[in-house]
Amino acid sequence: MSVVSGGLYMCAVPIGDDGDITQRVRDVLARCPVILCEDTRVTHALLARLGIRNQQQLQRMDHYQERRSLNGLDRAIACGDVALVTDAGSPGVSDPGAMVVRHARQQGYAVHILPGPSALTAFITGCGVSLAAFYFGGFMPKSTAMGTAIDTVVHQGRVGIWYESPKRIQQVIGYCCEHWPTVHMVMAKELTKPYSTFIEGNPSEMDRLIAAMDTRGEWVIMIDARRVAIDPAIAVIGIANTLKEAGLSGAQVKAIAHLLDCRKNALYNAYNTLG
Repeated sequence: MSVVSGGLYMCAVPIGDDGDITQRVRDVLARCPVILCEDTRVTHALLARLGIRNQQQLQRMDHYQERRSLNGLDRAIACGDVALVTDAGSPGVSDPGAMVVRHARQQGYAVHILPGPSALTAFITGCGVSLAAFYFGGFMPKSTAMGTAIDTVVHQGRVGIWYESPKRIQQVIGYCCEHWPTVHMVMAKELTKPYSTFIEGNPSEMDRLIAAMDTRGEWVIMIDARRVAIDPAIAVIGIANTLKEAGLSGAQVKAIAHLLDCRKNALYNAYNTLG
């Protein structure tokens, strides 16, 4: 167990409007001698805009760094409190932070959570869709994994939410147009900024809307498949494909068929047809 001096403060920062920062976070950033940052340049600019110009030491703590070494956290926290911020939003939500928190608790450091802005919660608040439960996939996977992620949500009749870049937004819509033309979609970009935008509709409607828009900016996508009617045979093929990509054997597929509300032989046969 390490000799403990300071604590770790996990700070949510604005996702678009600097006015959304909480007073607690401002106070912590102003007094902590060390701030761990996803990108020191981004955090330096934020501090300047907030008028926080003390002599804080900014240290990089991105996904790579938190996997590589947390010795910097140990050295800094031995001398006092340490804050952690990402470029935008809440640490740990598709951003660095989880491994830092785990390490801090293992070492006996006090961990303080300072909640605030999050693109996920801002999107849910503004999407106009009633949600009791949903699947959040972080950043939409690339290539064929994108289709698998969407298929899985649709086959399960769920709501899925992902982050996506402007370069790939039309790929997602195009896939839904081709494979799931009746799902309901909601998309938003540049949340909390003056030019933030929400659009909704079925995939073909979204395709027309996107074609007439400036797509620059970070996007959040929702696919609502709760009212999509799916042919049971197609659903079984989709489930089999997911299990195949997960590396399950035929015997394992048979063993868990009942957990997926599938007939054992139907799921096994669908699995075998995939090659």
